Amino acid sequence: MSNTKVTKNNATACIIVLLLANTIASGAEWTSTVLQTISDAFPDAPYSVITLVNNAPNLCAVFLCLFAGLTVNRLIPLKGFMLVAMAFHFIGGSLPAFLGNSLYSLLFGRCLFGVGYGIMQGLSISMVYKLVTNEKTRIHAMGWTQSAQYGINIVAQLLVGYLALISWNAAFFAYLWGVIPFIVVAIFCPKFPLDKNDPDLIAQSGSAEARESIGTTLKSFPAVVWIFSVFMAMYFVHFYIMIVNASPIIVGRGYGDSVSAGYAMTVFGIGTIVGGLLFGFIAKATKQWLHLIVCLIMASALLILNFATTYAMVVVALAVGSLGTMMIPATMSAYTPYIPAHRVYLATAITMACVNSGAFLSTPYIYLFELQGLTSTDAFVPSAIILVVMGILSVFFNNYAAKHYPVVNIDK
Repeated sequence: MSNTKVTKNNATACIIVLLLANTIASGAEWTSTVLQTISDAFPDAPYSVITLVNNAPNLCAVFLCLFAGLTVNRLIPLKGFMLVAMAFHFIGGSLPAFLGNSLYSLLFGRCLFGVGYGIMQGLSISMVYKLVTNEKTRIHAMGWTQSAQYGINIVAQLLVGYLALISWNAAFFAYLWGVIPFIVVAIFCPKFPLDKNDPDLIAQSGSAEARESIGTTLKSFPAVVWIFSVFMAMYFVHFYIMIVNASPIIVGRGYGDSVSAGYAMTVFGIGTIVGGLLFGFIAKATKQWLHLIVCLIMASALLILNFATTYAMVVVALAVGSLGTMMIPATMSAYTPYIPAHRVYLATAITMACVNSGAFLSTPYIYLFELQGLTSTDAFVPSAIILVVMGILSVFFNNYAAKHYPVVNIDK
């Protein structure tokens, strides 16, 4: 598909491209169901080191999200960027399956995977503004992208659990899924011109805006962009301790094996899809209260998981916590009305970099508890308290933005 704009005739194809591409903005947590299995394979490594299997890609994504936001459609066309990222995703993701029983090789593969994962994280929400031209559809499409990411998690985490019964490194064959979205994007994604050459963007924003410098863009962001980006980093520290502890709780407490953990994460995945599909309606109904509601949901999930004494309680905790993934589109929709469309790429990339920094920082956060002779699960109650406080503060941030910033980008 070589056209440079989205028309009614190819709108459906663009939605398919958007959804499949967003399955490659996922993947860091696919191995969460087998972290205990990997830990058993490397008994001399502290569990905080094993969490790097999940979180090393997030560290890579901190920098790659920013790189994507700074360069996409300024220096590098969207379609080409997506294809490069997808190649890193499926090659680096599956590499540990071929490298043998080495923790260093495993982490090397995870970092290579993190390059593709990070770029796609940086593009995941912002590509909505290129691929979805119907303004009424955009806020819903933000939720759909989350559903696509976590929908693939349902299949991948369950598959990973079964593959781990063969060997821990066989689990990484699941990343070969990335070949399919790569082919679809290569064939069906439109070739968008760089912003400085895009007649539609120039007509909408003006020639100067389409060609503005990165420094000018950064200075133009309202404070709410930076406030909510830091908010997201803090939030995902506490979100990710649920993700990395689910498998150890299920396997370590004798509630099941890696397959049982996979089924539990399947429930988590179903919940994220439901939350993504309903997000547009929930956002419009709750408005400035949305962040508080999501924080309370996440705090509740951590408390249930903390006191879980059965497999069923763990599953309930993950089902509740799955709705915590609504925080990403909630935050994007909280500040994008105050940013012109040509600046959305960089703003959302900054926020996604903060998301991944928070996910990575869950590793040293857990390590702080280990230093005190505690376990990673001892972080649940303090994290729940912090989330409640954050939720209360978010109401103030949302009200402040609504009162002080003009709306310039409306999804009608």
